[in-house]
Amino acid sequence: MLRLITNLAILTILLATLNLCAQNRNTGNDTKDLAAIKKLHQKEQEASLKNDFKTLRSLIDDNAVVMPNGQDIVEGKEALDASFQTMKAAMSDYVVTKYNMNFQEVKVLGNYAYEWGTITGASRKKGSDEVYNTSYKIMRILKKESNGEWKVYRSMWNSNPD
Repeated sequence: MLRLITNLAILTILLATLNLCAQNRNTGNDTKDLAAIKKLHQKEQEASLKNDFKTLRSLIDDNAVVMPNGQDIVEGKEALDASFQTMKAAMSDYVVTKYNMNFQEVKVLGNYAYEWGTITGASRKKGSDEVYNTSYKIMRILKKESNGEWKVYRSMWNSNPD
């Protein structure tokens, strides 16, 4: 029993130390990193409104793992490239009329960050007035590149209830 208590105490101290190290490592850099992440969000929003799948793909790390709502996991460069080509073809007859990201939390932890929130959007088929609305909950892990830019490294989402 004493050994268990000692191990738990050591584990608690290690976790607290890791947390302090992560906090100290970010001191002074969070502002720059959060500004760079905001730039990623802006690029994503602009590209989504233009159906610019080349730019959207460039915002995703080649080693990313994406877990789309109701679909198979997409992992690695080749699968990501194919997935974006499929999305581009599927959206070729549609106009995106709205794309809003609302992240409730963005937290930087060194060269990684996590964020969660919602994405709402609307689109319509070209030549039609019928609008299709979408609303998702999303959670992502971002990774800072060597040039200071951030890319999506892990992403998963699911539909909000109607």
